[in-house]
Amino acid sequence: MNETPLGKLNTLGILEFWQLPLLLPKHYIDLRDSAIVEQFRVWLEGRFCVVRGVLTEYRVVRDSVPNRMIVTLVDTSGLTVQATFFGRTKDLLPILADKQHSTVAMTGTMSFFSGRPQLKNPEWVDETQLGRVIPVYPGKPRVIHSARVFETMQALLPEAIPACAQKLLEDLNWSVAEESEKIGLVLNGNGDSRLSALLTAIHQPATVELGGKAIQLLKLVATGHVLSRAKREAQRPVNGHAAIPIAPALPAKLFSEAALTPTPEQQAVVEDICRDLCSNTPMNRLLSADVGFGKTYVAAAAAAAVFRSGGTVAWLCPNQPLAVQTQQAIAGWWPDLEPALILGNQAQTTSVARFMVGTTALMHRLPPNKQINFLVCDESQKFGLAQIRSLIGEHTHFLNCTATCIPRTAALVAFAGMAVSCLTRPHVDKTIKTRLLTKAHRIPLFESLKRTIQTGHQALVVYPLAESSTEWVKDRKSAEGAFTLWDAVFPGRVRYIHGRLSDQDKLNAVQAMRDNDADLLISTTAIETGIDLPRLRHVVIVHPERLGLNTLHQIRGRVARAGGFGRCDLYLPKDIEPDSLKRLEILVRYTDGFDVARENMRLQGIGDIGSSGLAQSGQTESFIPGHKINFKEIHWVLNRWST
Repeated sequence: MNETPLGKLNTLGILEFWQLPLLLPKHYIDLRDSAIVEQFRVWLEGRFCVVRGVLTEYRVVRDSVPNRMIVTLVDTSGLTVQATFFGRTKDLLPILADKQHSTVAMTGTMSFFSGRPQLKNPEWVDETQLGRVIPVYPGKPRVIHSARVFETMQALLPEAIPACAQKLLEDLNWSVAEESEKIGLVLNGNGDSRLSALLTAIHQPATVELGGKAIQLLKLVATGHVLSRAKREAQRPVNGHAAIPIAPALPAKLFSEAALTPTPEQQAVVEDICRDLCSNTPMNRLLSADVGFGKTYVAAAAAAAVFRSGGTVAWLCPNQPLAVQTQQAIAGWWPDLEPALILGNQAQTTSVARFMVGTTALMHRLPPNKQINFLVCDESQKFGLAQIRSLIGEHTHFLNCTATCIPRTAALVAFAGMAVSCLTRPHVDKTIKTRLLTKAHRIPLFESLKRTIQTGHQALVVYPLAESSTEWVKDRKSAEGAFTLWDAVFPGRVRYIHGRLSDQDKLNAVQAMRDNDADLLISTTAIETGIDLPRLRHVVIVHPERLGLNTLHQIRGRVARAGGFGRCDLYLPKDIEPDSLKRLEILVRYTDGFDVARENMRLQGIGDIGSSGLAQSGQTESFIPGHKINFKEIHWVLNRWST
């Protein structure tokens, strides 16, 4: 039977025979005698029902397309109900002729036409199904009708249910006791407590209520399965070659050598990371810290401990300017590390380097046999999961450093027990105020930017476009257009960068700001990650609704890196949708990146956690075709079942 052709059921997500019982009914029709309407005097508009009466009359009306068939039923008291079928007159005529003056049953929705009871969207009921609760399965327009799905399921389910139960039990790895305990939540007192009995209750329920409960329980089982896989991903398996022999006193020695004095919180986080690195369980840890809170220093101290203990370090950065900045910072703190800089435009070999900092060029420039003991990924939301995984070996310790993790990572932390370290205090005291401004605030915003620059500080304006198809000199939506306008206000003191510029041009623009040769930087989101401009006090983001919360928080983090007061203005030249406004208000409400990431996860969905999928956001699909797990199901499983 495993070779049974599934035909058009594959369009509904059923690709293998054992999956048939996982095609869940949309709803049920109660054809038991107690649920059938046989007296028509109580007729409630909009109520779905099953009616039974004597077929007294039928006639075809051909004055419209498609043709329609009007059928009249009468109850025992003489009251009538009419039902109109469209487009099926040829098929119905022989059935009606055979059933005239006989008792028949139909489903439909109660309605009225010209004050008379009418059964809307009627469907015939097979008399052999009376007395049962019938599942109604999804169909696909122009592919397979719901009735045909029902017929196929009825024929194949007796053999498919045991096959499905066996396959799921193997995947779930339940003991007999676990199966009985969990399935018994629904089936206790209604038969046995096996998974096969649950599947039977879904497709052949004794009552509509039992069918609905059985469906909900199977969804919870599927949610628990997803969370179990996520937990296995978040907590990697033991590997005898993973442990790095870091001496307990080494972190303190490294801190004493660097010019930057760590905070107690930073010291504690480095010690936590080093304990993981000394373990035979490869680390999978998130280091969450807002911009300016010292996560680079913390990760670098752990990486230096690995290097000094004979290990190999790879540090992945999302862009060239950040890679250069990171490499220079690490070399300044601990010169003996001599970190190699690996960029796409260089021909430098990596065969002998034990500490490498680079962009995605690392993925292509490492020799095939190069073993990485410690991988640091800076701002992982800028990479695909496949890119990161390509650098992680079976014994590679992985540290994910970010100010705003992707929804998938936030979910692994929240629901799968992924290790997380948070830096909550910056080296310097600073406050950043975030505002939402509209077109009515354009002139005051312009004046505020001017005052920032005139008082000796720097400002950043971020636009969604590099250039515009219109006359860009007059266009305030693009970086190049705005550069021309602002350069007229501050001649020679304005620079701009965007993704189409060469890496060298970008570096030159940023360097001009660092050298105090410029006061205003006009940019696209090319500025968002990693760039340190100590004098920057004010950032304006134009059309913020076009950017994700992670990106917006990263840009905001550029402000007040040296301490003090900073301002982040989200400027909306046009009205936006309520959902977009709600999303932006999260950034106004929360200043901590982990809080922003958590709220972003709730908005976007948790991503494809605990599987081989690569979706970083959206809802996770379970083993049930079309079922996407939700937060209510997740919390129910976490509160009641061990995953």
